This record gives sequence, structure tokens and C-alpha cells, in this order.
Amino acid sequence: MKAGTVRRRHTRDCPPSSGGDRPQHRCRGSWEYVIDLGLDGRGSRRQETKSGYPTKAAAAAALREFRETIDGGVHVTDTTVGQYLDRWLQGKHALRPSTRASYADHIETYIKPHLGHVELLQLRAHHLDRFYAAIATGSRGRVLSASTVRRIHATLRSALNSAVKRRLMPHNPTDQIELAPERPKRPEPWTVQECLSFLEAARGDRLYPLYHLYLLGGLRRGEGIGLRWTSVDLGKRTVSVSEQITAVRNRSQTGEPKTRSGVRRVRLDEATTALLAGHRTAQAAERREWGLPLVDDGLVFTKEDGSALVPGYVTKHFYVLARRAGLRQVRLHDLRHTSASLALEAGVAMKVVSDRLGHSSIAITANLYTHVYDTVALDGADRLAALLTNAADADVSKT
Repeated sequence: MKAGTVRRRHTRDCPPSSGGDRPQHRCRGSWEYVIDLGLDGRGSRRQETKSGYPTKAAAAAALREFRETIDGGVHVTDTTVGQYLDRWLQGKHALRPSTRASYADHIETYIKPHLGHVELLQLRAHHLDRFYAAIATGSRGRVLSASTVRRIHATLRSALNSAVKRRLMPHNPTDQIELAPERPKRPEPWTVQECLSFLEAARGDRLYPLYHLYLLGGLRRGEGIGLRWTSVDLGKRTVSVSEQITAVRNRSQTGEPKTRSGVRRVRLDEATTALLAGHRTAQAAERREWGLPLVDDGLVFTKEDGSALVPGYVTKHFYVLARRAGLRQVRLHDLRHTSASLALEAGVAMKVVSDRLGHSSIAITANLYTHVYDTVALDGADRLAALLTNAADADVSKT
């Protein structure tokens, strides 16, 4: 491999001089380096060129750093994107099972079929542009939404950031990509009357207490399924959320909540507390009828034999109950949105709602429920004005 060269990058307004690095007149050209990487498998010459450095010294320093990258990487010039991604994912030991499965799906289903053959050091923005255009338009497989494309992009960007940190690449080409904007759908929570209709229609169903808790407590699906009696304090009217059961490749996995802030304590109203107390009594009676359960993990909500509920079944059963009640279809997750919306409409502070949901910041809550909060804020403004008006009228009446 050659040592590489540093040269001034000339523009149309800045022609090269007859000798040396400096042009014959002043111009705003920049410095670049070029390094020969040898021949590829087809015998074609490979070069790495990078420009935009303000001085010759800066370009030379970047060239030295790139050479150290090449020298420090084991056969990095022969490593493809697919090979690197396999090694990168194997080294991610702290990932939650659902996150690992998501990364693996992005890599195997989308990234490797399109970019896996490209050599890591040859990956450029134009490769990525073609890749994102292909998966967004469905030229290979199904059409993906802008939000899904962004999640795939985030996986690739994270992997390539690690490559840069390990000095396997001089820069991350995903930094040069502009993706289509996301247009997330606003939550469509049930109204108060729809909630009452659902609760009335579902009353008596074996899983009614679970759906009641989703609606009144704002828990995620997996947090409700993974709740244990040791985390329920009926005396203090609280449940402590510390784990969840999620579906990973159609198999249930027990793990921590979605985020660190998801570990939280949720206070319960009196009716929900009484409902859970009755559910505990009914659960004990049910187990006596079955005899010793096959599984007893201390879960609050289980199958008849005491084993954990399957996340997919809980969702499907919710749809059945909602249809029986004649209600418009919403997602099970929208019960969580409904809980938050009703709390805000009832005048509960945004910070309290955010903590109750386990959001990592109040900004997430505010962004999700801006439409609700605007109505609450308008009502608050009217109340404030009424307070001042009433006070002014009282002063006038005294005179």
C-alpha cells in the first residue's frame, strides 16, 4: 500500500500552478488526501480520497489517522459491511432481547441483502441513498413507512459509529444522509363514554382486571402481563413496575421495562385497588379448582393453570371484547394513551402524568398529548380570567 499523498483540491476558479502546491493567484481551494488501497477482487484500482481540509497540515494529519485505521484493523480492507455487522451484533452484550431481535431483523432482512457485499471502507452515501430508496418504495419486498426506514437507519448508524470509534473507518457515511420526514399518527384514545361502554361490556371477563389496570394505570402491555404480586401493595394502593413480558420472534421473554425511567411506582385509585383484591381471591379459588398449578411465578395475571399470558393473545382478546361492545377499533396500546389523555383532561399535572407513564422526559409526554394539553391550557386560561373578573366584580360591589 502506498503512503498516500496530500494535495490542494483545485476548483474551476482556482487552476493549478505550473509548479509546487500553491496556485499562481489567491483562491479558496481546500486540501485533500488520496491513498491507494490496491486492487479489488476484479482487479480494479481502489483509492480513498477525502477533501475539505483548510490546510495542508490538517489534510496530512487526517491521512496519518486513516493509515492508522487501516493498519490497526485486522484485514479491514477485505471486510464487507455484512461481515462487520455480524461481528458488531455479536459484541453487543448489553442489549435487551427485543432490541437485539430488532437489530438482527434490520440487518438480515434489509441491510445485508442490499449492502452486505460492499466493502466497509468503500461504503459511501450514494450506496445508502439507493438502499433507502429501494426499501422505501418496495422495489425489493414490501413498502416500508418513513418511521421504519428511520429505525433501520438508526441501526446502521449505530453500527458504523462503532466502526469509526474502533478506527475501522475514517468517518460515518450515514451522517451525510437526509431521510424523509416522519409523520407519526396521533393517538386516538377513547372518550369517557367509550371507556365506560368497554368496562361495562368486559365486566365479568376473566381478564377484565388486566384491561381495567391498563386503562386506569397507564401500563404498557408487557408491564401488565409481567406484574407480580410481590410488586403490588394493596394497603398503599401502589404497583411497582420493574419488569415486563414481551414477544420476541413469537416467543415470550421476561426483561426490564422499555426504558430506565420505566421502572416506577404507579398509584391506584380505590376502585382499581378493590378490583385487584377481588382478583387475588378469585385467582386463589381458581387454582384450588385446578389443583397444584404447573407454573407459579407469582404473576398477577395468568392463564388458568398459572402460567404466563402470551402477549399476542392479550391483544387479540382485547379486540374481541371491544367488538362485542360495539366500539370503534383502537390498539391495545391506545388504552395507555387514553389513560394519559383522561388524566390531563381531569387536570392532572403534565409532570405527574409523565412519571406515571414512565416517560424518560416530560417533553415526550408533551409532544404526544399536545392536542389534549392545548385544550386543558385554554380551559386554565379561562379559569384564570374568570378568577380575576370575579375578584374585580367583588371589589366594585364593595364600593
